[in-house]
Amino acid sequence: MKNLATSLAALPLIAVFCAPSSMAQQSNSEEFSPAFYAFENGVNFGSAENDAEVLRELGYAGVSQVTAGGEQLAQRVAEFNKTGLSVLSIYLDVGDKPLAAELVKPLANRGGLIEITVRSITPNTVKAVRQTAQMASDLKIRVALYPHHGNAIATMPQALKLIAEVDHPNLGVMFNLCHFLKNEKPENLELVLEKAGTRLFAVSTCGADLGGQNWSDLIKPLQQGNFPQVRLMRALKALNFQGPVALQCYGVGGDKRSNLSDSMAAWNKLLKEL
Repeated sequence: MKNLATSLAALPLIAVFCAPSSMAQQSNSEEFSPAFYAFENGVNFGSAENDAEVLRELGYAGVSQVTAGGEQLAQRVAEFNKTGLSVLSIYLDVGDKPLAAELVKPLANRGGLIEITVRSITPNTVKAVRQTAQMASDLKIRVALYPHHGNAIATMPQALKLIAEVDHPNLGVMFNLCHFLKNEKPENLELVLEKAGTRLFAVSTCGADLGGQNWSDLIKPLQQGNFPQVRLMRALKALNFQGPVALQCYGVGGDKRSNLSDSMAAWNKLLKEL
């Protein structure tokens, strides 16, 4: 397993995943205003109905990275639909077996997303991810690798190399600021996004401190930390990124509603800066 993971990391990047360098230099005069979601780990107000109502009041497009599939997911989707919001994504792991369609069907035909981690690589991983991508394609759900610190797929380059191995048009990647800052060089931000190109399906962000090592340094409400959020948004705008952006909330202490409210205010301010 370790040898296969190492060999994947050594594969060259495939040119098809690289956006033309001129894209980053183009001026995009169109309004840049991605749909903004909140991770489920920052939303817990007693019920799906309450969660949806709070997010609606605060101006979010809905919730993302929910962890329960099947009937529980269907119920959550139904409650959010009542308020005009959506459940964007479900968060699951793929190892040596593909995901079951029953887990994700409630997201079908809704512009939904499956965020998948790859904790370890086995001889069956590429096939399992490919089968998952095809299953989701049949349901009109996109699949994004979620690079996660400590996993076999922990960085954006590792994700892009696995995408090349899987070779399925329905497989992309999600850029996660906290894991990027934990595992990669901040100065490479624009280059990493540019290389993802059209395979960049979604983005998560949060307040963070450059040079931070602990999650408490790397995951804060959006208005906190010294990482310049406008830099990330300018890079996405230059690439004409059309996907959703979500707020990572893992481990953030304090009052959840206040955190979400303050982060939304920071988000609106950020978009005005652009």
